[in-house]
Amino acid sequence: MEDLFTGVSGAEEMVFKFASLGRYKYACELMAYIGHRRAAVWWGYRCLNSLNRELAEKPPEDIGLDYEAPVPPLPEWAAKKPPAPDPAVLAGIEKELGDMRAKVAAMKAQANPAALKYIQEGKERAFAAFEKANGIHPRELLSLMGGRLKDDPYKINMDAPLFKEIEALKVKLAAQKAETIATIKSVLPPKMPAHEKKLRDNALDAIYRWVAAPDAENSQKCLDAGNAANGTPAGLLSLSAFWSFGNLMPQGDQVIPTPPGLAANGIDKALLMCALAQGGTRKIPERYELYFNMGVEVLSGKDNWEESLALGVVPHRQDKAIPEAKPSTEEQKGNEIGYHHWKTEVPLE
Repeated sequence: MEDLFTGVSGAEEMVFKFASLGRYKYACELMAYIGHRRAAVWWGYRCLNSLNRELAEKPPEDIGLDYEAPVPPLPEWAAKKPPAPDPAVLAGIEKELGDMRAKVAAMKAQANPAALKYIQEGKERAFAAFEKANGIHPRELLSLMGGRLKDDPYKINMDAPLFKEIEALKVKLAAQKAETIATIKSVLPPKMPAHEKKLRDNALDAIYRWVAAPDAENSQKCLDAGNAANGTPAGLLSLSAFWSFGNLMPQGDQVIPTPPGLAANGIDKALLMCALAQGGTRKIPERYELYFNMGVEVLSGKDNWEESLALGVVPHRQDKAIPEAKPSTEEQKGNEIGYHHWKTEVPLE
């Protein structure tokens, strides 16, 4: 990894180096730490809106606790019936078997009877063990291979002890599963999608207000909304906005500085939660690439909150939010030969 950054002297160069290698997750992580806190929160807010548009188009599937994995269909070749055996081939096999039996009979006639008895007893014990483990006697298996059971050449003795043990185990597992599911359901709170959406929207409201006016009052609202939506990307980003204010006691007389890196950690993990969210129309790498492009637009000054404030449009409250960041025609041409690292007028802060 060190060799990749030989000659790289600045964090911005490292960001675009990661991007040129397709490591957009690492590029986003670094951007979360080097970006201006207010701009970084706006970036996270834009990523959240992007995810919400995805989920509106393709909601996640709620498999629930009773989910059973679908049984994959048999491949086409396995579903086909085997062809009828060739009589000429069977006749040849029978002849070979007859010759082998004659040779074995001749050898037995010359062998010690006591030794033959000992071998036969050992063979029967081995056959019994094989039948217990596999549900079929070796002789019956040989008959199947020879095609002698013409009515059903694949017949298996389902009354074998092994299959009975398997069925008994299935019954026990089903009972334990039902008991486990009932126990989990009894302690989990019921899902309330409308309430969860309200908490998410409240967090987004608080984030947007803070970005528009990052003062003590809006910081406190971010703290309250973030705690209420705990465990969600919107809740974490709302807390990150509160941490970005720099004072853990915004309503108090004493200033308690936010620990260094706390806000950046929160923004980074909020992006990770967005990327890993179930449902949606994009895969994880696609989301991180999009979030990176959006981050470049935001942290370079091309995309900020001024437009939405001037238009009086709150992006997460509108059906048609401000469009997602897309490379210009010039940038798309640059991407044909590798990632286009364009210079910006507004430096990354």
